[in-house]
Amino acid sequence: MKYEYITDRSDLAKALSHLEKDNFLFLDTETTSDRIRLFQIGNEEEIFVIDIFELPEAVELLRDLLSKKGIVGHNLKFDLKFMYPLGIVPYATFDTMIGSYLLGFERHSLSHVAETLLGYTLDKSYQLSDWSKTELTKQQIEYAATDVLVVRELFHRMRERLNSLPEVDRGEELLKTRTARVFGLRNPAVIVEMAFVQEVAKLEMSGLPVDEGEIERLSKEFDKKLQKLIMDFYIKHRIDPMSPKQIGSFLKSRLGLDLPETQKGNISTDDKTLSEFAHIKEVRDILEIRRMKKALDKLKELRGFIRNGRVYPEFKQIGAVTGRMSSSNPNVQNIPRDMRSLFRASEGNMFVIADFSQIELRIAAEYVKDENMLRAFREGRDLHRYTASLVLEKPEEEITKEERQLAKAMNFGLIYGISARGLSEYARSSYGVELEIEAADVFRKKFFRFFPAFREWHDSVKSELKEKEEIKGTTLLGRPYRATTFTDAVNYPIQGTGADLLKLAVLMFDVELRRKGLDAKLVNLVHDEIVVECPAEQAEEVRNTLEDAMVKAGHIVLKHVPVEAESVVSESWTKG
Repeated sequence: MKYEYITDRSDLAKALSHLEKDNFLFLDTETTSDRIRLFQIGNEEEIFVIDIFELPEAVELLRDLLSKKGIVGHNLKFDLKFMYPLGIVPYATFDTMIGSYLLGFERHSLSHVAETLLGYTLDKSYQLSDWSKTELTKQQIEYAATDVLVVRELFHRMRERLNSLPEVDRGEELLKTRTARVFGLRNPAVIVEMAFVQEVAKLEMSGLPVDEGEIERLSKEFDKKLQKLIMDFYIKHRIDPMSPKQIGSFLKSRLGLDLPETQKGNISTDDKTLSEFAHIKEVRDILEIRRMKKALDKLKELRGFIRNGRVYPEFKQIGAVTGRMSSSNPNVQNIPRDMRSLFRASEGNMFVIADFSQIELRIAAEYVKDENMLRAFREGRDLHRYTASLVLEKPEEEITKEERQLAKAMNFGLIYGISARGLSEYARSSYGVELEIEAADVFRKKFFRFFPAFREWHDSVKSELKEKEEIKGTTLLGRPYRATTFTDAVNYPIQGTGADLLKLAVLMFDVELRRKGLDAKLVNLVHDEIVVECPAEQAEEVRNTLEDAMVKAGHIVLKHVPVEAESVVSESWTKG
């Protein structure tokens, strides 16, 4: 392997001049504490290992060079979080780790991806070596250079595979973006994911502001409530509501509930099982105790991650097969709605909170091409009220709040083909609507009579699974998926398209922020919701910019149904 270790100014200038002609470069870093020690960078012929401790002036030169270049790396989010504070912002990004997710690899480390695509094992033993010492060993420098060599070899193999993904009939505009042009990419979903790498790095660096005083107040309040609930339950029933074994015996023996057994032969008392019996007061009391305990645990978790009034979660860009993101340390995507007031914009700032209106149903209608549902959206109808009027055979203006909730359960459940029993349980557990199985069966048949394309889609999915035992397809924007069960086969394309749409909207929003010079930053993403923090005086302009970006992204992904975005400006992460 040919590489050059750069510690001299004249060698640095010469090295960087060799990289000027390339549209994109291969890159990696070695870091110590919160600093970059080595900056490994190369093109198709050469690799340079630049020692930043020896040449701090290299930062300014790299800043200028990379502002005009695309970079290819593995797990670039890590490198970008060290580069951004130095003002080094690349023109475009291609991440071979993100590529491995898109191609459906089982593991995504550089060594595993190299083994999958290149057929050889990569020695990563020097990864955790001491990069802060005055003189690095030859083995350390060679290790650093090797990562760039491997990324270079991976890129060409990976791009070929990504460009071989099935073509889709939308997203043509994305083929003209800098990410597509610089790296020669042809799949719209791939282009979005590669560009989105920079957004995830910025999101993690922004953090989410937290009201520490409110956490303390709520912790005391919830703890007091929990202790009272536990004591009241114990006094009344003489059992410990926190003991699954005692609860199982109580519910089965004393209340006569028909509870299933676990694989180990114990009585099943998990929340999902108990939710089927939520109409019984004792079960509701148990579930409320558990809800309060989970809320307390969440408060404790949040408290442990606060730094300077903010939490800084880790976001996994592709946290599910659908392309949805996930977060951890702490998880800020599963915050209960009644706890979102804990997150308050810092002084002088406001939150802009936006989400897509009924986007899952809009995507589903377009995906299966159901003309009745498409027409309802084009006419600007409230789909839940419309569905209720069709199924219940009464005018839309006479639909009650509870009937609209029932239709909500039908719309969100039946598009995915749940059974009558499933609809009955879903209506009760998710929307608080009591629905007998017999009535659910009648409503289910009516739903598919009014929206027949969904029944045809479900039948074709079942038929293909029976014949091939798997289904391979793409989202509307071209994200590949593979499913071996009916539930996955009908979920993946819809939720995957939603993930594509959200990420595209964020990218378009970022472009407009920079164009308008607005000082706003993304602080959280939750499935179809975008949370932005900005100065109070810019809030309305940021809100309009965000809504416009979401609607424009919608026009790219959905061609036959209008997309609507709803937003609020608030001091806290609440919509009321």
